[in-house]
Amino acid sequence: MISGFIEKSIDVRLIVVFEGDDTKINIPQNEKVKLINLESPDHSYFLRTFGNLYEANGYRLIRQKGRNEQQLQLIHDFRYNLVRFSFKIFSILIARQHIDFNDEFAWIDADLKCLKSFSSENLSLFFPKNNQLMSYLGRTKFPPDAPYSECGFLGFNPIHPELNNFLNRMKALYLSGEAFQLEQWQDCWLWDHVRSEFSKNGTEFLNLSGKYQETEHPFINCGLGQYFDHLKGPTRKKQGHSFASDYKNNKNEKYDRGK
Repeated sequence: MISGFIEKSIDVRLIVVFEGDDTKINIPQNEKVKLINLESPDHSYFLRTFGNLYEANGYRLIRQKGRNEQQLQLIHDFRYNLVRFSFKIFSILIARQHIDFNDEFAWIDADLKCLKSFSSENLSLFFPKNNQLMSYLGRTKFPPDAPYSECGFLGFNPIHPELNNFLNRMKALYLSGEAFQLEQWQDCWLWDHVRSEFSKNGTEFLNLSGKYQETEHPFINCGLGQYFDHLKGPTRKKQGHSFASDYKNNKNEKYDRGK
C-alpha cells in the first residue's frame, strides 16, 4: 500500500502510524510518507485497563445444546474485539499532531491498493464541506442482521467547531469502558454510534455511499473506487483485488458528491 501510494500520489501526504520497530518497515525515503510510532499514553492506559480481558479481545461464551445437556463453548467474534479496533481513533489523534490546522485529512485502512494517479484536487470531492463534520461510507443492508458503515475511509473537516468534541467522544468510549454497553464493540459500530449522537444534536455529515449504501462494498462503488481498491477481508487480500460481484456501478460514471 505504501509503495503504491508513493507511486500514485501527486501531492497528497501519507502518515503511517505503526506499532513496533520502524526498521522493519522497508520503504524508500520519500517526502510523501511520514512514519510515526503509536506512542499514546491514553491508548496505553486503555490497554492496561482492558487489554487482558478475554471479552475485550472478542472471546465469548455461548451455550450449545448437546444430546443430553447444554454445553458452554468459547468462540471468537470480531464484532466484540474492542482491543483490535481501538488503534484507529488513537492513531488519528496522534496523526493530527503532524497535520496543519487547516488541512483536510482522512483515515484510510492499510489494505488499500492504489489504482491510478491522484491529487488533492481529485480527492477533495470525498471530504466534508461547509457545515459537515465528517464524510463516511454508510451501509443500510450489510450485514443484513445489523448493518454498519464501511470505515476504510473517513474524511474530516479540520475547521468544524465540533471536530475535537467528536474525536474525544470516540476516545472516551474506549477509555471509560462505555463501549461495552453497546450492541457491538468493533470500530464501525462505535463510529456510527457517535455520529448518530452528534446528528441528533444537529451536526451534519456526508454519506459518500449515495445509491450504493445498500451494497456490501460502497467504497469501490462510489468515486473512491476510481483511485483505490479496498481489499476487505482475507479472501480479497489473498487474490489481490475485490470481487467482480462487488462492483455495482459503471466505472465511467461521474461521481456526484451529493449534499
